[in-house]
Formats: sequence, structure tokens, C-alpha cells
Amino acid sequence: MIIKRNYIENKDRSPLSIAIGNFDGIHLGHRFILNELKKFKKSDKDKIAVLTFNPHPVKVLKPDIWKNNLIRFRTKFRLLKSMGIDVLYQIPFTITFSNFSSHFFIENILIKNIRMKNILVGEDFRFGKNREGDINLLKEYAEKKVFNLKYFKKKGSKDFKFSSSIVRQLVSSGHLKKASKILGYYWEVEGKVISGKSKGRELGYPTANLNYLYQIPPANGIYAGWAKIEGESIWRKAAISSGIRPHYNGVKKILEVHLLYFSGNLYQKRLRVAFIEKIRDELKFDSEKSLINQMDKDCKNVKNILEKKYINNDNEGHNERY
Repeated sequence: MIIKRNYIENKDRSPLSIAIGNFDGIHLGHRFILNELKKFKKSDKDKIAVLTFNPHPVKVLKPDIWKNNLIRFRTKFRLLKSMGIDVLYQIPFTITFSNFSSHFFIENILIKNIRMKNILVGEDFRFGKNREGDINLLKEYAEKKVFNLKYFKKKGSKDFKFSSSIVRQLVSSGHLKKASKILGYYWEVEGKVISGKSKGRELGYPTANLNYLYQIPPANGIYAGWAKIEGESIWRKAAISSGIRPHYNGVKKILEVHLLYFSGNLYQKRLRVAFIEKIRDELKFDSEKSLINQMDKDCKNVKNILEKKYINNDNEGHNERY
């Protein structure tokens, strides 16, 4: 998959079929649109693309309510590539860009430069200065045979709408099982292992530590999950701690991952961590012995949970044993 970080005219490329949106999380609603997009790829000559924005428009236009992305760019790239997308346009979103008119966006960016022939969007897609552009404007161009338009109502199950904002709320409140049902895969964090204070190793439970950086963190607590080490093809069972480590009067939120049945140095290696479910809140103990006893119980709990909830090779769907 090719990444393009601008929309400069591309004369060498045939007209594209393209889906437009933020696609944060690549949840089941996004996947429905992307699967519809794939229907336009009838031969190797047909190219399909996704146009998204970086940073997320809300971060630029309403920074006071911005909550960070659901997934890292690496995760988004991997998911889109696995779905057969040929080109990813990651357009820089700035105040200047936000002031382009809706007609400019269509005529100069989509038609003249990207050379789009089919466009797929959600029915609530808005664009252009003050979000003036909408489905009705796109319909006007489509009726003139400038391009073909397909738009879709929000998808959902009987319990949830498939929405990135709903997934953010679920992750932030620790409801990872519910979040995974909207995503269609286990929500994950990815990053390089950083150095820590080695407290876990001193207690007999060494951990790999990661920062969340540009990604939304889950609610503080202990989780069952799976971890995949850079260069390995397998997922390993993991007891995960997310939070500030109140027992040690911590302040900064950090992710600590204890890999079961593993011994080795993971410093500076890239780690993918898939969250299955929360098992308890963070606690402050009256002694380190009490902390170790609880960690023993946590690891046993994690093992029992992961016997029924395992993960496929690239975390692209659920597999559960009952």
C-alpha cells in the first residue's frame, strides 16, 4: 500500500475509487464501507484508495475536547493494507485546509488532483469551510456525471452503533469487551518498549513498559490480553497494567505488560498489546507482600480468561472457545 501525504496531481495514476473519512479505529462500520470499496477493484488495473486526515480535524478545530486517536498510525496502516487498499492519502489537516470551500475540495482536490471516479462516504460526511459541504452537494456533482457516488447510513448492532466516539468512551471507561464488538478485533496499543524502574522484576513479575503518546489510554486497571513481540509470529499471554501505579505514588499514566511464560530483554523492541478484558481496578496495598499475592491471583485470572479468548495471527477478528 502506497502512502501519500499530499494531494498533488498524480498524472501517472488511473482514476481512483476512493473512500473518505477519518477511519479512526477501522471499526465494523468502516469495514462495511471498505468492503463496498473493494467491489470496484475488478482487476489489478483498478486501484482503490482511502483519503483520511492527519491530525484528526477535531484536534485542530476543537482542541479542548480532543481525546487522542483510538489507534496508532501503524495499526491503521496494517488494517487498511490487510483489506487490500492500494493507496492511503493522509492529508495534512490545518486551519488553512479547513478554510477551503466545499467546491474547492471537490473540484481541485478530488477531481483535478486525485482524479477520483467513484466516491464512498457515510451519509453524515461533512467537508469544506464551516462544514458547508454534505451529501447533497456531492449528489449535485454525481448527477452531472462528474463521478459516481455511494453513501451509507451508519451501521450498528442491536446494542451499539458502529461509531469511533462510542469506542473511545468504552475504552476510556474500561469496557474493552464491548469495544471489541464494535471494532471487530481486539483494541490494541503499539509502541517501543521503554526503560522503567524495574519494580516488576524485583517483585518477580518483570514488565515491558510503553507510553501511550498519541493514543487514547484505557481506564486505569489490570487487564487480560495478548502481546506480540517485534520479529515474532506468535501472540503471548499477557497480564497488563494501565495506570499510575498508586502503590508507588505514581503520577504519569503508563502501560506495563507482563508476558507469561517469557524470559528475555524487550527494551527498544516494538510490542503490540491487544486488550481482552478488564479484571480489576488499580489498588494501593498495605505491603509489597500483599501486592505480590494480588499479582499471583491476577496472573491466574488472566490464564483462565485467555483459555477461552484467544487471538488469530494478526488480530483481525475474534476467536473464542466456550
